[in-house]
Amino acid sequence: MREGKPYAKVLLHLAQFVVLLSLLQAVNSQVWYTGVVDIGYTDGLPEGAGMEVELEVDQKTADGSIHIDGFITFMQWQNDRNDTTIPATDSEEFDDESMDFTPLSEIQEDVPIMAKFALSLGILLLGLTYFEIKNRALIGLILNGLVIWILISLIILAPLGYVGGMDFGAGSFDDDEGESTVHQSTEGSPSIDLLKGELEYVFTTKSYDLGLADKSELDDVIANPPGKEHRTYLEMDGVAGIHYGPFVFEMVWAWLVLFLLAPMGIGFINRVGIDKPQLL
Repeated sequence: MREGKPYAKVLLHLAQFVVLLSLLQAVNSQVWYTGVVDIGYTDGLPEGAGMEVELEVDQKTADGSIHIDGFITFMQWQNDRNDTTIPATDSEEFDDESMDFTPLSEIQEDVPIMAKFALSLGILLLGLTYFEIKNRALIGLILNGLVIWILISLIILAPLGYVGGMDFGAGSFDDDEGESTVHQSTEGSPSIDLLKGELEYVFTTKSYDLGLADKSELDDVIANPPGKEHRTYLEMDGVAGIHYGPFVFEMVWAWLVLFLLAPMGIGFINRVGIDKPQLL
């Protein structure tokens, strides 16, 4: 039978308490994530025009801003266009139930409550460990699962929650006027920086604008891509990404070390210490 306080576990749970206290403060005061979409036309009549959309989300607000570059160029392009469109393809029809996400407002209310509950469990677990109360491992498992759910809420559910709060009713995407571009293709690649907490998708989109096609050649443009030198050709480069607040991925690493690896390591060391062979 081992004697003395389990000081290693006490120190571990003390460190967990400090991390949970910091998490609660960060959730209430720091930016959760910033969503950015930056696009710019690199070929075609709107060359030089572009737009940047930024959304900043914290516990209380979700503030968005839009910045337009080359506004005069963009307006000139729109003035040169006509209203030529073709019927939208069946592949672009959306199921109304496919966008059923929990609204961001609910997540903004739930995460601070979960952080407070996790902090309370951390204090309880610290006390139970210090006084060596049995069956405290169950509290540790509940705390671990709660921290994981908080991280899922911050990293996945909160960004999706902004989409869930939008109105995707009839007509939002099903434009009765049809499509104004044809032969659209998109190439891109993801970029992930786990140290900075940045997820981005860099892409290039190419298409042909029917609004710039002469009526005499409209059928030919619809049937086959006329090539880059054609008046209707458009090319756009863009970046769509989400930049998490520093505390989010710091919490991910803290969970990995303090809530997963360290308890496993201490448990393994204790078992090895108990099972030491007796010398004859």
